[in-house]
Amino acid sequence: MSTKSFKSLYVLAALLPLLTGAKGQGCAGNGNGAAIFSKSKAADMSGGWDVTYEDNLDIEITIGGAVYTKQLGPQGGSFTIDHDGQPITFDLDCSRPEVVCPSEVWPAHVSFRQDDPVYPHRVWMQVPSTECNGSEVEPDPSTCGPETNNPDCDKVCDGEAVTTTREAFGTVNESGDHLLVGLNATVASNGLNCIMIGGSVADADLTTEGSAETEDWKVTSGTGDVVTVFAGGCLWVGDPNMDGNLEALVLGGSIRLATAFSAKKN
Repeated sequence: MSTKSFKSLYVLAALLPLLTGAKGQGCAGNGNGAAIFSKSKAADMSGGWDVTYEDNLDIEITIGGAVYTKQLGPQGGSFTIDHDGQPITFDLDCSRPEVVCPSEVWPAHVSFRQDDPVYPHRVWMQVPSTECNGSEVEPDPSTCGPETNNPDCDKVCDGEAVTTTREAFGTVNESGDHLLVGLNATVASNGLNCIMIGGSVADADLTTEGSAETEDWKVTSGTGDVVTVFAGGCLWVGDPNMDGNLEALVLGGSIRLATAFSAKKN
């Protein structure tokens, strides 16, 4: 197995816990983990797909033991919560480069390939990805370590976040009725905009035609959620000191964005 393929498997496995709380049933009972190494016949979902999103963005913010929920339009926006008597304003506008919303990690038109001759349940698709446009440098020791947004003192980006295209990895389970795709697992933070991305996943229930006993077993449609998780203590706020600059407030928390979707094969 190539290094790239091994990393893809690792990323997908690491993202499985992010499905907790999604509208779907999650992956625990769907067998996607076992399907990664399955050599049995798989339902065919290769080709082009049209994706339609619901007109809302479900937001869950966790700060310490407190959980706050909010529903916005699909492009996000600003809102304020009251945490321990302190108002905190979040600017989750999807047009901002460091805010990657679910509809951005899985576009309205996608194409899957499913051509592994040994492991037919593996699928790949092209998706946008947030990456560092600059060099990765050692962080300031005062900004990393336990109880910070960079507990392992990983290198940080000294430039801006940019959106590129990469190939995402996923699996169709043995019964052909569930898809799991790891969409984004990059970490990029310039220490100011606070863009540590925990990961993104697409979790869908699938409808098929035919069966494993026929030659025309194929996936025709699916419904589920695209979930984007920003973790590690990076939370966005507006402009609390009114100096014209968006600022990051470092807290022990996370932001989870989810949008439901339906998809049909072309």
